[in-house]
Amino acid sequence: MSVPLHDPEAGVPVCLIRPPSQFPGSNMVALLIPPLGLAYVGGALAAAGVGFAVIDSVGEAPDERRPYDNDTNLFGLALETVVDRIPQGVKIIGVSSSFSFDWPLCRTLVGMIRRRFPQALLVAGGEHVTALPEESLRTSELDMLVLGEGEATFVELVERYLAGDRELAGIAGTLKKGPGGELVSTQRRPRLRQLDQLPRPAWDRFPLRAYLDRNLTYGVFRGRSMPILGSRGCPYQCAFCSSENMWTTRWEPRSPKDLLREIRDYQEEYDIQNFDFYDLTAIIKKRWILEFCQEILDSGLKFTWQLPTGTRVEAFDAEVAAKLFASGCRNLAFSPESGSQRVLDRIMKRVDIEHLLQAIRDCEKIGINTKGNLVIGFPEESRAEIRETIRYGLRMALAGAHDLTYWAFTPYPGSRLFRELREQGLVTPDDAYFDSLRSYADTQSTRSLNGKIGDRELRFYRRLGTLLFYLASWATHPSRPFRMVWNIVSGREESRSEMVIRRRLGLLGGGRQANRT
Repeated sequence: MSVPLHDPEAGVPVCLIRPPSQFPGSNMVALLIPPLGLAYVGGALAAAGVGFAVIDSVGEAPDERRPYDNDTNLFGLALETVVDRIPQGVKIIGVSSSFSFDWPLCRTLVGMIRRRFPQALLVAGGEHVTALPEESLRTSELDMLVLGEGEATFVELVERYLAGDRELAGIAGTLKKGPGGELVSTQRRPRLRQLDQLPRPAWDRFPLRAYLDRNLTYGVFRGRSMPILGSRGCPYQCAFCSSENMWTTRWEPRSPKDLLREIRDYQEEYDIQNFDFYDLTAIIKKRWILEFCQEILDSGLKFTWQLPTGTRVEAFDAEVAAKLFASGCRNLAFSPESGSQRVLDRIMKRVDIEHLLQAIRDCEKIGINTKGNLVIGFPEESRAEIRETIRYGLRMALAGAHDLTYWAFTPYPGSRLFRELREQGLVTPDDAYFDSLRSYADTQSTRSLNGKIGDRELRFYRRLGTLLFYLASWATHPSRPFRMVWNIVSGREESRSEMVIRRRLGLLGGGRQANRT
């Protein structure tokens, strides 16, 4: 039975908040998706018998968009409305803080909550506060942070606080303010080793149907879509990535049988036709991915699924591609990052770019739609190396990739490159810097941290690489542009570019038709 999102008369002790999302005014393709991480925290609270309310600022007002500061739009509830919906008498308020570009907004919301609820314990968790814990605590009205994998830590914190423990000393995986304002840290909590033991996301407490009914999805729209997680972590240590700081370097998968049980339940409960996997990298062990695909085939369930966040290619071959397609996988992404071996060595990206091209060919041959991600503008990267990456992008087009995005290098908090650039005085974790991180989603804005290449030149290379990729793709696959036009007109989506174009044309929503072929 569904539980009300928030009831001021219920007297729940805990309130979980997903702040509204903030995107540049020029960005028409903002991804408004269900908060899977916060739903997992809610599931852990529910399993522990703790009463809680949820305010999903985006899901409760998915059609609301208003101008905010610095030429950005705020998607979801107004900040004042979020505070108004917090139940009276709540003792602990947990705020999700995943993206650094949203931190100034999150900090403002926390300050408003503090003024309205001065006695409540204010806690935050997520990628941003894990990456910059001391700065986050010192510059905000927060009392405590949950660092890294947060379910067990937050449940322990809540149970002890509700039992009367106001010191909350020695809770692994936390940073808190002491009596004199000093910061008190503990050792990080070890990662959960059996993900099957993790309670399922508490979707009954979230406005999930608001996302489902509006076809709001992370991947290409292939029907009523649900977020799901098959694994956590990544064993690699790329210098530009913050996942090591958040999840360590251990990849932990769920058992295929447990994962399929969750898929079956969601199909029955929500009439789900497509699953978007939010894994950092789902394909690490060939045996696991083949077993999962076989479980799907043996079950007789019919659905499509995608890996929109991308996956590694070390365990990828023609056999894996065939099993993926047979079990319903239709879209995935590969991220070689660069076509220059020197750059790859510098950023510690261990990838065989020739093998990656073969993986694209295997997908193209079997019918899986692939997207690539390349990054240019790394520190010390030369123009020749950028041109080398653009040439590699052309090779991806010839191999059969359907889409490719050229990102400008952005040193994300929590990554090794961020720490290096901070030590060199090239980046400062202040509001201006956090605002600049939005350029990842804003194609009109490109900021260069390369001493040899300015903003305009880097933007030129991004556009040139994109243009050349699609010219090469369409020249070698001449039916693609016609198929794209037909899909857009008919409301179908097969590729990431079709999704972006439809969103820019304002065709998101009821006009989207599921393509499940």
